[in-house]
Amino acid sequence: MKMLDPLAEARRGGSLRPCAGRLPWTLRWTLGSVCVLTLLNSAGLLLLLIQSRELGERVAQTESRLEEIAQSSVVEFMTEMSRGQEEIQEEIYQYSRNKRSQELRQEQVLEQLELEEKLADQSGMGIGEDLPKDLHREADHERKKIQEHPDLHPSQTHQRTQLHDGMMMMMTYSMVPVKVLLDICNSTKGVCLTGPPGPPGLPGVDGMPGYNGTDGIPGLPGEPGTPGKRGKKGPPGEKGDRGEPGEKGDPGPPGEQGEPSNDVIVEGPPGPAGPPGAPGPMGPPGLPGPPGPPRSGRNRSHRAHLHTDQTTEGHTGFLQTVPNDDQGPGNKVKASKNECIIKSVQNPSNLAKMTTTYGAWMKDTAVKDDEKIWVAEHFSGRIVKAYKSIAALQNGSSQSIDVRKFFQGCSHLVHNGYIYFHIAGTFNLAKLNLQTNRLHTLAIENALYHNLSYLLNNSKTYFKVAADESGLWLIFASSIDENIVVAQLDEKTFSITTYVNTSYPRSKAGNAFIACGVLYVTDTKDTRVTYAFDLLKQKPVNVSFDLWSPSGVLAMLSYNPTDRHLYVWDGGYVKSYEAHFLSDERAG
Repeated sequence: MKMLDPLAEARRGGSLRPCAGRLPWTLRWTLGSVCVLTLLNSAGLLLLLIQSRELGERVAQTESRLEEIAQSSVVEFMTEMSRGQEEIQEEIYQYSRNKRSQELRQEQVLEQLELEEKLADQSGMGIGEDLPKDLHREADHERKKIQEHPDLHPSQTHQRTQLHDGMMMMMTYSMVPVKVLLDICNSTKGVCLTGPPGPPGLPGVDGMPGYNGTDGIPGLPGEPGTPGKRGKKGPPGEKGDRGEPGEKGDPGPPGEQGEPSNDVIVEGPPGPAGPPGAPGPMGPPGLPGPPGPPRSGRNRSHRAHLHTDQTTEGHTGFLQTVPNDDQGPGNKVKASKNECIIKSVQNPSNLAKMTTTYGAWMKDTAVKDDEKIWVAEHFSGRIVKAYKSIAALQNGSSQSIDVRKFFQGCSHLVHNGYIYFHIAGTFNLAKLNLQTNRLHTLAIENALYHNLSYLLNNSKTYFKVAADESGLWLIFASSIDENIVVAQLDEKTFSITTYVNTSYPRSKAGNAFIACGVLYVTDTKDTRVTYAFDLLKQKPVNVSFDLWSPSGVLAMLSYNPTDRHLYVWDGGYVKSYEAHFLSDERAG
């Protein structure tokens, strides 16, 4: 019992189970073949037993039938024997009667003859001479025959009796089968009624040929013979008529699964670029800036000017803005730009659990203290759901809005009553009025927009629309060098005012957002901000900080300037994080 304890422990521990799954396929195939052969042998043996039982029953029935036949034959034989004896006795009785009648007849004839002779003698009148000679001759012949052969009639009767007995015996033997006679011989202990069979007789003379019989029923067709050698090719026959169309066949098997594609192609390739449009109307004047420091000598106004860089190695030829005195067009940030740098994110808040891994949730970045929420589920579709508040989002009470075009990615934006999104399969940006449902489009040339060449691979995004304290921005990847490019948008004219090439490759980016005019880029695992670029000064910023450990796919990461929070879609959970700036520390 102690020797079996290790085996029991091994079974309980499950250490013996992996061995069962390591059997080679040849051994499995052999075991399977042996099992199949064993089942076939068992089935064959069972069939043989059933057939043997049936044959035994048939043999028993045959033996019982033979016994019945034998008994019936013996009964028939004994019946015929008794019937023959009765006929013989009847014939003997008939013979005795015939003998007596014959003897009486002879006696009567003799008495008649004697009476005639006496009458003739007594008459003395010669009557005997007058009798016909024939009568006297017949009487004399009869008298002599009776006197000379008194036992003639009994001998003839005896011969007929013997002949009749022999015929009866032959008929009896022909009616009784040989097997029954042998059984009677064996049962009588050697007293056999028949002897051994004699030698075969000579063949008889051939008889006359008979008439031709009628044709019999045709037999079953025989097996096909072996195919013969192929003959020579014959001349081509005439072209036949066109056959009728066949029935529709069954559907074929499903094809092989293709490679997945996240692009949604809803329109054809872009056409040629149209002529440049007329310049738009002049916008309203901006707010006055803070007074600058006094300068000696010249008194100039500080204005931003635009210039076009020539296309050289390492540049894309995009129109760029060179701001003066750290101020860009429409800049609303504080004078001390270093204070508007994010140092960390903190105070996460889980708002709701969604049903899809990818998606985007938005608030209007131009309206403060607005509780309304817009949600676009998945990274492609054309339905956006509107919720009145966070409570409505948690309860699932929403209103569906058709944005008229399929969107692509998870980086849409709701700003000042409009929703901005990338039209799937094109290089166009859409601006839809959520009240009137009026749609505007803007073409972005020299941008990657299809063939899985994503700007942000983790969120399946080609174009990202962002808003901060400086206005609206568009982030995309250049089709020339695949670096990240940021364009500033004019909200009223829905046009691009400036392009900034960050020279940062899209392949290193996991997600991106803009706050206070600074572009922040995460690593490919979305756990840390590893790169920052000042879009107003057009130079990198030495900033990096940790984010969090994503619970799944980080499909969305956007900044809302109204509450200075980061909006996140993390593994199907809707969350928000508070952005902590350097200015917050100095104010504290």
